[in-house]
Amino acid sequence: MQFHIPQYIDIEDKLFGPLTIWQAIYVAGGGGAIYLAYRIIPSIFFSAPVILGFAVITWALAFYPKEKLGKPFIEVLEAGFSYMMGAKLYTWKKTTKESTMGGEEQFLGSQMPRTPAVPSGKLSSASFNIDVRGPQKVEEKELGPGNL
Repeated sequence: MQFHIPQYIDIEDKLFGPLTIWQAIYVAGGGGAIYLAYRIIPSIFFSAPVILGFAVITWALAFYPKEKLGKPFIEVLEAGFSYMMGAKLYTWKKTTKESTMGGEEQFLGSQMPRTPAVPSGKLSSASFNIDVRGPQKVEEKELGPGNL
């Protein structure tokens, strides 16, 4: 028994002639906005730039290919609005240190991490000698058979 594997599942169905449901919604909304701009703004001299702006946005929403941007234009538009309206995060700010000597600004640079201090004494030096030089071998002449 053969099973048919669906192909081209990422392509939306055409519902209104050559338009998908989302393209039809964008075209209808843009057409409505253009009609309202034509009826509300009395002079064609003032309404033409608004109508042209609505037409360009409508075309981009409905027909701009998502392969060129890597995602649909509505997501790019949404990201742009959220960036413009949202709070910006700054990662660096100038810090000044108050000085008693004058009004000059002093910048606080990054500080190197402190290294731990090496303790001094007989035990630490013996430990250092063992770690670095290894255990010292005592020669047989010193021990001899009678010194054990």
